[in-house]
Amino acid sequence: MSEIANYLRLMLNGAKEAVVTAVTVDLTPTKFTSQLSAGYKRKSLSVYNNSNSASGECHYSYSASATSENLSHPIPKGAKIEIPVTTDVDVYFFADTILSGEIGDLRVEEVA
Repeated sequence: MSEIANYLRLMLNGAKEAVVTAVTVDLTPTKFTSQLSAGYKRKSLSVYNNSNSASGECHYSYSASATSENLSHPIPKGAKIEIPVTTDVDVYFFADTILSGEIGDLRVEEVA
């Protein structure tokens, strides 16, 4: 039932394009670059934490100077969350902790 609700939400929020982008992150905040076709404006942004690292928790922020202690919002391992955005606000992703050789693995869904 939740999958049907998710698809209905997508149909209502946007009608032009939907793109899912794989994003790998480390401890440094990384600015997300839209993958929508030229001219389309983002109406919604969701992120799924696909990490399989020990910690697994990633974060999003609207500031490049964010840390897991301030100015950021957690994205728990295995969770999908909606990120409040507008077309002119930058979004940054980063991992909370990284063990040797691990990275944060996110799937970002944009709807135009």
